[in-house]
Amino acid sequence: MTVKNLLIRGLLILCLLLTIGCPSVREARRAQDKDNIPPGERTITASEIGLTKDSVLTLDKALEIALKYHPSMVQSRQSLISSEKQYSDAVAGYLPTVSANASASKATSNTSTKTADNTLGKTSYSSGVSLSQLIYDFGETPANIRQAYENKLTSESSLKATENSLAYSVKQAYYDLLKQQALLKVAEETVKQYEIHLEQTKIQVEVGGKIKYDITKAEVDLGNARISMVNSRNNLRTARAVLNNTLGLAEDPGYTIEKMEFNVMGDYSIDSLFKTAKENQPELLAQQSRERAASASVDKAIAGLFPSLSMSGSYKWSGSEFPLVWNWSLGSSLGMNLFNGFQNTNQIDQAVSNLRSSRASTASLEQKIYLDLTRAIAQLESAKEKLTLVDLTVQQATETLNLITERYKIGRASAVEVTDAQVSLTKVQVDKIQAQFDYQTAIALIKNTIGEK
Repeated sequence: MTVKNLLIRGLLILCLLLTIGCPSVREARRAQDKDNIPPGERTITASEIGLTKDSVLTLDKALEIALKYHPSMVQSRQSLISSEKQYSDAVAGYLPTVSANASASKATSNTSTKTADNTLGKTSYSSGVSLSQLIYDFGETPANIRQAYENKLTSESSLKATENSLAYSVKQAYYDLLKQQALLKVAEETVKQYEIHLEQTKIQVEVGGKIKYDITKAEVDLGNARISMVNSRNNLRTARAVLNNTLGLAEDPGYTIEKMEFNVMGDYSIDSLFKTAKENQPELLAQQSRERAASASVDKAIAGLFPSLSMSGSYKWSGSEFPLVWNWSLGSSLGMNLFNGFQNTNQIDQAVSNLRSSRASTASLEQKIYLDLTRAIAQLESAKEKLTLVDLTVQQATETLNLITERYKIGRASAVEVTDAQVSLTKVQVDKIQAQFDYQTAIALIKNTIGEK
């Protein structure tokens, strides 16, 4: 085998090994395999996460599933990986660029059309290695790196913001499902009470203690209660679907959820919460990173007005016979764009405009966070005030219903009074459930707003 064949084959083998052995290439091929798409990049099944009709789903388990498998989390994690690679690309601006080449060619050497033929000359060979290195570009590369770094920090904060937002959605859905279960229980109990009332009314009509209107009234009340129960069941079904969606499911495995202990906590200071939010709120941290990236973009645009200095070198072999003749070169270059239709200055103006806009966005987000905290605390205080009274009102409504029911049995109360008493009891029971879950939701909203996991 000749030297030239060895050279060509060696270069081909080297290129093949670099391509096949590259981890990035292997990962890229793995990502393209449609038969091995991981959960999160596709809709996960309940069996994969161990949820069945016999499972009891706790809030902690729900959060764990959602934060691992929900598509929004996968998207945010991949966005962070992309930003990290862009940062690495920016840092690579400080590193030299090395390239290699090899070629072989044959050509005719005709000089006149009268004597032209297809006779080929000797084969020409060439190969070489070249290197180039940026020396100085008046801060453009450092600004580019700083901008990429801030974009990476933005992606990190955005990932935390996605976690924060998704956790809040899971809590909301979990609390709402608990609430709808409690409301359905109240609706079912109300139906039972109206059924008992209807049976008692029928007996009293038979013995002459009541008139037929009372039966009609009791049947209407029972019908309305059953409609409310059907609505409660539909609301429960919807609440389950919402929770399944926040988990990343597209099915209902029929699990049950854990009943939570309800505790009223102490007071919250809006100033303290707002201070914590300014330090921890991931959306605000992401926006602050965008602002710093916009400032770096200004530096990068200004640096574009100045020249850049670089050095390059190469070592080459060429010739039509072996051994090939070698040569080397070393040089430097200074380049500067003297005029490009004011594009450079326009880019500076755009970068400044983006910076000012980014600062305004930061201020707007801070104001929104303060407003959200104010609303959440108001909701919390309102729910707390209701909770201090609701137990008493439930007790009073229960006693009133029992009293009127007994009076109705002896003919000293009307069917309307019984209905009103039952409606009043149902309402305060619903108010109690609503106040409890309003309180829990307000706490979850506060934690979400300040960025607490």
